[in-house]
Amino acid sequence: MTNFNPELIKALAHGDEAAHEQIKSLPLTVRMALGTAVDQLRRNENIVPMDSNMTVYEQKKSKYIDDEAVRQAMQERMDIERKNREFQEKAREEFIKQQTKLAVDRARAGLPRNGNF
Repeated sequence: MTNFNPELIKALAHGDEAAHEQIKSLPLTVRMALGTAVDQLRRNENIVPMDSNMTVYEQKKSKYIDDEAVRQAMQERMDIERKNREFQEKAREEFIKQQTKLAVDRARAGLPRNGNF
């Protein structure tokens, strides 16, 4: 911050558009150094900018999460998975019953177990 005009850095920290326009033509390395100085000033003085065009770091926005909606969605998914498992188990049992009945019928008829002649 000592290499740059303190008023410029303070204006950038507060989100001044005119100050931002002044530095657009500067080389990238100078803009990065200015960005670091601006972020340092924002941290030191707890400045919340009106416009956050001048920052080196990406600031993620906080999102509210409805815990009840998440719980309900998870419960619905678990119910669907349980129903699918029950359906699969029922289908498996029916298949086993069918194959067993066919095997018993073949055995009674004197045919080989695997169905080959």
